[in-house]
Amino acid sequence: MDDPIRGHAARVRAADPLVAGQDELPVSGVETLIETRHAVGLAAVDRIDPGSMRASWSPLVVHRLQARAGGPDPEAALGGLLDRWLAGIRRDEPGQALSVSWPSLDTAPVRALAVRGFAPVAVAAVRRLGEHAVTTATVRRASGDDLEAVVRMYTRLVAYDAQFGWVAVRASTEERIRESVAAEVLPLEWCWLAESGGRPVGCVIVQPPARSGWIGRSVNDAPVAYLGVMYVEPSVRGQGVGAALTEVAHSEAAAQGVSSMVLHHALPNPLSTPFWARRGYRPLVTQWVRHLG
Repeated sequence: MDDPIRGHAARVRAADPLVAGQDELPVSGVETLIETRHAVGLAAVDRIDPGSMRASWSPLVVHRLQARAGGPDPEAALGGLLDRWLAGIRRDEPGQALSVSWPSLDTAPVRALAVRGFAPVAVAAVRRLGEHAVTTATVRRASGDDLEAVVRMYTRLVAYDAQFGWVAVRASTEERIRESVAAEVLPLEWCWLAESGGRPVGCVIVQPPARSGWIGRSVNDAPVAYLGVMYVEPSVRGQGVGAALTEVAHSEAAAQGVSSMVLHHALPNPLSTPFWARRGYRPLVTQWVRHLG
């Protein structure tokens, strides 16, 4: 296992020094080890309760592969590992999907994913935080009185992203969102509202470093915060509301000592990809997926 991992880590480090965790392949005990020539991976199956909060953001059965590919031909190495993994997956359960996350700037092996039917649908993007201009937009911190406004916009965000094939609106979506906003977002996280004419027209939610360890481990920087939700009502899009929200979030996070902000956005989304690029975010790790029907 050491040689493929070392070769993989060296190549990724040369392509993108900010990507972390590529020099190991931690085993928790629930994965299946797969080894092929110049590659190694851990395969696992994630089955999600359709009534849970997570069910709104994912297919209900996801086969995941953590892969490390080294050697002189990383595309061939990753391809062989994918073929071994795919051969062992049973296709008799409906609604299954496959997921492989890959460092975005390590492009040498990714054709192996494309030719096997995988497509990039979401990316973890990163921005190093520094000094930013002060915004004059009407943006304020959300309070308990804003619960329904935040839930409404959060739910609309899920519905919009569901158009692109990975996120899904479930019967439980709005209820789980309301529970999460009431118990976690408003009391424990950073949430700001944008207002126009006295009504909420946008929101942004950020997990502070104490709650962002799950994503912070993938970034060679610290402290890291996670921007999990950003939504602007269609009637005011293009008027600088989203820019105002993110500038306040960046400024406030930087004032709290945050060094980098990370977020996920859907690559097929025609709004989020150019928006986040204009805000200074660039790809860090790309999620490639394949649906099994």
